[in-house]
Amino acid sequence: MACFGVAVVLLLWGMAALSAWVTREHLTEHAQRELATLRNGQPLWRWRLRGPADLVAQRVFGNADIAPSPHGLRVTSRDGSTFDLGLPVAGPVDLAHWPLLHLQLQSDAEGTLGLVYQANELSTVCLASEVGRIPSQGNDLVIDLRTLSWRSDTGKPCQPPAVVTYLLRLRPQLPAHAVLQIGNVDLRAAQPAPLPATIGADIADIRLPSALAVAQAGVTAASAQYAGRSVPLVRLPAGVSAETMLSLRDLVKRHWPGALVLPFGRSFTATGDAPLPGWLDWGVCAAYLAALVWIALRQTREVTRPWLDVAAIAAGPLWLIAGLRWGTQLSIPGVTAFVAALVFAAQSDWRRRPVWWHWMGRSWADWLWPLVPLLVTAALMLVDGHGLVHLEPRHMLAYLGWALVQQWAMLAWVMGRLRLTALPPPVIILITATLFGLLHTPNGSLMQLCFAAELWWAWRFLKSPCLVPIAVAHAICALLVESGLTGHLLRSLGVSARFFL
Repeated sequence: MACFGVAVVLLLWGMAALSAWVTREHLTEHAQRELATLRNGQPLWRWRLRGPADLVAQRVFGNADIAPSPHGLRVTSRDGSTFDLGLPVAGPVDLAHWPLLHLQLQSDAEGTLGLVYQANELSTVCLASEVGRIPSQGNDLVIDLRTLSWRSDTGKPCQPPAVVTYLLRLRPQLPAHAVLQIGNVDLRAAQPAPLPATIGADIADIRLPSALAVAQAGVTAASAQYAGRSVPLVRLPAGVSAETMLSLRDLVKRHWPGALVLPFGRSFTATGDAPLPGWLDWGVCAAYLAALVWIALRQTREVTRPWLDVAAIAAGPLWLIAGLRWGTQLSIPGVTAFVAALVFAAQSDWRRRPVWWHWMGRSWADWLWPLVPLLVTAALMLVDGHGLVHLEPRHMLAYLGWALVQQWAMLAWVMGRLRLTALPPPVIILITATLFGLLHTPNGSLMQLCFAAELWWAWRFLKSPCLVPIAVAHAICALLVESGLTGHLLRSLGVSARFFL
């Protein structure tokens, strides 16, 4: 029992260390890429408008029609009135230090262009009308946002935009049936940032402490000291968790969206690494699919290879999630491997179920014992939670189905195969819970919570192999955490690259 406890503590520590390492590497790669972009004179904020998917809500706001084009989005005015094109704002945009809005425009009739911004969800919507003329032939248009007259909807003066996190729109006006083709839109600085080609491991303008409250005061004070700096070098503290690193990054970006947030002890050069070729992911995916087919064809009722089976089903999901291939855009090879792993497991379970289990509970105890982690969830919500956020019933029902899939894969499939080995039950429980935790990489707090909960559910499944009661308990705990706990020690329920958003 003592060895089991030591193993649990070490695995909890290892998950936190893994989360911090992956996050530090992600921030390093991101800072390296931004440094290379700035040194090459490229904009940090650029919108490539080619089709509806490149706009907010994937549509135009107003009386106009849009059509995709490889050279730029084609917009046709219906009646000559103004219409809005929403530029997606995925993070804070610095319009104070990058005040030159550059647009690639081409129209078959002259028109005018207006701009709309809303700094955040609660602030006033501000408009600058007729900030430039849309030429009747191909031309680049550069607008200095500092020189514009900004007004609210009621006509009151507005301050020129600084940091915008919510809404940024173009508002063209063209004659009826005129066609506008708009390509790239980007923001440029009035003067390039004076950045060195190499940033040493000890170089920084601002060094942040690990305490968020102290860091907040420090960043506020430094914002006045470095008001003219568009790209301050901000160094993160050593030895902090992944959640703290990302909270400090977000704090800095709210003040200086263009700041270079540098992990502790890392040096940087302006030569960015070339991205991996797309065929490499497809090659790995094809090899994995071939391996699954080969294993499936060799499976019989008489021959069991539990370790090979467990590795086969785990490799695909781990490659997608721990490989950070699930972010703002899904990796198609990664999703293919993930789905293939589930299909492989389903056909394998249909052909040969090594350990018998039931879907439904047979007694009240089967339904009540899996709910024990709910007490831990309630305690965490009391200590570090907030008011419950409303969740849609459709979302809750979908998550129940997803929890059932996860527990079937972990308990019925993975643990069922591990029970064919000579491993003792405590080791089987540890391996199952560890794999379940790793499938939530790099979200350290979530990895630890999932690992601890799965220890209990795996033990209960050994005692009473009923799947639906455990899946229901899993869904209840997860939905309560999502509704009332996320935002502090538990940053979010995001996994893979979505954790960094």
